[in-house]
Amino acid sequence: MNLQEQNPPRIPVNLVTGFLGVGKTTALTKLLADKPADEYWAIVVNEFGEVGIDGATLSTAGDGLQVAEVPGGCVCCTTSPMLRTALNRLVKERRPDRLLIEPSGLGHPAGIVDLLRDPFMAKTFEVRAVITLLDPRHLDDLRYTGHETWRDQIQLADVLILNKCDLADAAQIERAQAMSAALFPPKLAVQTSVNGEFDPALLDLELHPERWPEPGAPHAHSTNAPRLARRKTKPENAAEPESWPVRKQQSSLGSHSCGWIFAPETLFDSAAMANLFESLSQAEKLGLDGLTRAKAVVHTERDWYRFDWVDGMPGVMPAAWRRDSRLELIVQAPAAPDWSAVEQLVLAARIGAA
Repeated sequence: MNLQEQNPPRIPVNLVTGFLGVGKTTALTKLLADKPADEYWAIVVNEFGEVGIDGATLSTAGDGLQVAEVPGGCVCCTTSPMLRTALNRLVKERRPDRLLIEPSGLGHPAGIVDLLRDPFMAKTFEVRAVITLLDPRHLDDLRYTGHETWRDQIQLADVLILNKCDLADAAQIERAQAMSAALFPPKLAVQTSVNGEFDPALLDLELHPERWPEPGAPHAHSTNAPRLARRKTKPENAAEPESWPVRKQQSSLGSHSCGWIFAPETLFDSAAMANLFESLSQAEKLGLDGLTRAKAVVHTERDWYRFDWVDGMPGVMPAAWRRDSRLELIVQAPAAPDWSAVEQLVLAARIGAA
């Protein structure tokens, strides 16, 4: 047995999420139609009801495919042990070249990402881009916008597919695009679609494009370094990726921002992060005169949380985001501040920080 057989490459996994009726199964059918002929794919379908319909539909999509169903509940929560069992069984029967997971439209799929990143599961599976389908018409309906799961699915997404654009009017599509562009943290890609069709290359987008600077570009940690353009794939002839954390600064039109990005496995102390955002109410003590906004999504010892500071008031709430931990501050001032004081507080908030 050679070394590759002893230590096979991890299986790339993509979640294809979205609310009930948004077109997930249709999108998966399109993906399977374009699947490389020499690859063997597996799909795990979770339906909230006890009678599986989507799995039967996808099973007819073609050869080189295995479909496993986890009906009755949600793999994100009540049946998570069943998901672990289904994944292990799939790998033992025949190791796939790619795994696609379609959670229930009523599920909080962040729990699946957490499961796949479990140290034991992460030896076998590699989480790739999370694809979330969104119907632009739903932004006009409180039944969707007021639903926590609908919001969580959008927040978790690495890629947003604005589907059923043939049924939405121009104003609805424009509104969905504007909403998508304003999201923090930003999406890797946002595309419009009809019948769930999107470019399969989106499955393998570089999840941390900020780590790949242009060859010859200023180092991201250097003072007054320009904002590096976000990339969807690793650039050709790129230098070695930046070490964590990645620091990014920008100055324009009298406003200055600084942000830090950490690997998803980095843990922060929730109390320390709360204290940091409380301290921003006296920003002048940190040399941040003119602070107008601070926001963060971080992985803590308790869960993932979103921290906000706006109009002098800090706030915190649970977050579905899972790609990485990041924090950003914006100051309005004639000159960029020295960010070192707040950087030291951010670094000190990590669990295990020296």
